[in-house]
Amino acid sequence: MKPLVVCTTLALIVTAALCAQDLATLADFSITLRRLGCLGSCPDYEVTIWGNGRVRYQGHAYVRVKGVRERTIPLPNVQKLVRRLQDEHFFQWDETDLVCLDFPEVHITASAGAQRKHVLEGCNKPGKILAIAHEIDRISETARWAKVR
Repeated sequence: MKPLVVCTTLALIVTAALCAQDLATLADFSITLRRLGCLGSCPDYEVTIWGNGRVRYQGHAYVRVKGVRERTIPLPNVQKLVRRLQDEHFFQWDETDLVCLDFPEVHITASAGAQRKHVLEGCNKPGKILAIAHEIDRISETARWAKVR
């Protein structure tokens, strides 16, 4: 019986430590997605998600809602996003400034502790930047304010 109690206690301690680590990471986490319009009618907006679940949207052009809107999303959604960035080694991604004429630009800027990263997809090329942008839109439910493709 004692080994079971020891194992259960150890499991609870490890779980608590991991949760505390997640909360510490979330405390200073933020990520901003900025979609800049094209020469046509591409949506132009910015959405920021903070570690505490706060979301701030600002619509500029070719969106359903112009101006600022705010809401709060569940912390587990933010934790999943942070884990995805960690799993994909987001803070080690290469940075580029390549943009193509008449394509929307997708900028993602994230910070966690001392780490800060800005990435850009300026030619609408499928890949990891657009996948993370889609995830940010999904988690923040940006579609309620902006027409997201």
